[in-house]
Amino acid sequence: MLKTLLWDTDTAILVLILVLMTILGAVFGSFACCQAWRWRYHALGKKELGQWSVCMHCRKRIKWYDNIPIISWLVLRGKCRYCHKKIGIADFLSEIGMAVAFFMLSWAYLVPILNNWSQLVAAHPTLLVVKLATFIITLIMLVVLVVLAVYDAKWGELPVVLLALSIIFGMMVFVLKIFEVSLSDNPDVIGAIINAGIGVLILAGSCLVIYKASHEKLMGAGDWLLALALALALADWWLALWTIFLANLLGDVIALPSALKKKGHVVHFGPFLVAAFVIVLVLGNCLPLLLVSFRI
Repeated sequence: MLKTLLWDTDTAILVLILVLMTILGAVFGSFACCQAWRWRYHALGKKELGQWSVCMHCRKRIKWYDNIPIISWLVLRGKCRYCHKKIGIADFLSEIGMAVAFFMLSWAYLVPILNNWSQLVAAHPTLLVVKLATFIITLIMLVVLVVLAVYDAKWGELPVVLLALSIIFGMMVFVLKIFEVSLSDNPDVIGAIINAGIGVLILAGSCLVIYKASHEKLMGAGDWLLALALALALADWWLALWTIFLANLLGDVIALPSALKKKGHVVHFGPFLVAAFVIVLVLGNCLPLLLVSFRI
């Protein structure tokens, strides 16, 4: 009976953590979309939006109860309370997308860490810290990536400063993953570095080739730098291969038909790279096992 009670308590705590991470994801999704607008205004030299969120049409300040991620958008049916003009769907998609991403990443990575923290400490005292640091920095990097994805989707550009920041975070995750390998029983640091290097060639190299070959119609100049940041964070050639595959698949299904119909239409590839990155991160521990028979 006591064992069942303890198991139920542990499960309740984990469920609470997942709920809180989901809410946190929605909040950061709203934050990322807002920062994309602020970055755009700064790039155009326009007056800053100010400290508080405002309607982009009537410029009236949005009250706190109209600024609750996901819920407020649904209650107001995607319209401003005052001028009744539409609030961009990008805000809603950013909020719900980040909520799902934070939930799935927490379920795939944070929950196993919490469930096995005693074994990790027993294996090596530093291992638990490294895994938690990797998870936290990955989430911070994801916020920057969503700002980039929203900006690219709206205005077809990837700000250089944000790209540089994403590469820095990607490098930090890469270093932590290599350090984690060095703490294992059979460390193969050189092999891990080579593995990550091949992933960079596959993901960033493919984007660079597509960018050059399509003359910026299928991929922009900053996409290969974004792909470089993602490849560093993945630190695995197999995951990098799946990321470029899924990104192109999403682009073909969602954006390519419009590009073929409209002459001169440019595909903004950043959002598809970010979406594929999150999918592969969540399934990263499963894909190599499920598809091991396809390895050469």
